[in-house]
Amino acid sequence: MPGKPSHNKWTSNGKLMISGEYLVLAGARALAMPVSYRQTLNVAQQPSPEPALDWGTQIKGEMWLQARFSLQDLEPSGRSCESLRFVKQILKAARTLNPDFLAGQYHWEAVSNIGFEREWGLGSSSSLISNIAWWANVNPYALFFKVSGGSGYDIACARNSHPVLYSYQGVHMPPLVETTSFNPVFGDQVVFVYSGRKQSSEKSLRTFDPAGVRPEDIRKISALSGKMAVTQSLPEFMEAMEQHEKITAAYLHRTPVQADFFPDFPGSVKSLGAWGGDFLMAAADRTQEEIIRYFHHKGYRTIIPFPEMRFRADKTTSK
Repeated sequence: MPGKPSHNKWTSNGKLMISGEYLVLAGARALAMPVSYRQTLNVAQQPSPEPALDWGTQIKGEMWLQARFSLQDLEPSGRSCESLRFVKQILKAARTLNPDFLAGQYHWEAVSNIGFEREWGLGSSSSLISNIAWWANVNPYALFFKVSGGSGYDIACARNSHPVLYSYQGVHMPPLVETTSFNPVFGDQVVFVYSGRKQSSEKSLRTFDPAGVRPEDIRKISALSGKMAVTQSLPEFMEAMEQHEKITAAYLHRTPVQADFFPDFPGSVKSLGAWGGDFLMAAADRTQEEIIRYFHHKGYRTIIPFPEMRFRADKTTSK
């Protein structure tokens, strides 16, 4: 008779980088925040003469992907896909960090539930990596750098209940992570707009050379991140957004998103993450309703006000 199953559940936050994108890889300090959208991982195990892992991925509670993995080589049975290959990559990397992971005569059932749309770019991959790191009892940054590019700020957001000022130290050094408040009094006048243009952060980073960033621009971006984290002045915040866009645009050889798409917006618009995709941040000395109406008229339907996007610290992110 099989033994009684044991259960574990982990939850990790999604993320947004408010300032520091791209230049964070050159050493600039970034401002990032955990968001109210999260991913959970439920795992059950029980002794079995036929060890295996049954994996399921849900999106907002609806099953989206299922597969059985062999525990010997962590290969999924049947037809694979990019998402399953990524799960396999994380599991294998976790085992290299902890050889006891998924060992023994057990049948495992794991269901990961993404609480937001995958195309939003809010960290469906990084929150999964964080949860599997908890499950495997390994360092989440070490696991992240084994399977993903980027600075790892996503992991800081996944594991923190407050916004962070994040400094990347390279893949072999722990990052510097300082929690901050970033809860401006003008939060009702800041919204996040989904562009509808999903971007791969990893692909976009391939065109950016951190070694080519001038030290003075690293200092400027770091200062802007610090200013945006604490200012309670909407004009100062918008000025920092615009300065950040100009500096970043010069390195990417791109036009700031506001000039391209929103030249008549009565405020400031900033790209977040990979330029040209995922979410934009907009701020204006207007009511929240007026700001949302502007983007609705432009054809944008997913608009999330700052107070709704920001992680609420009364909810736990730990095991």
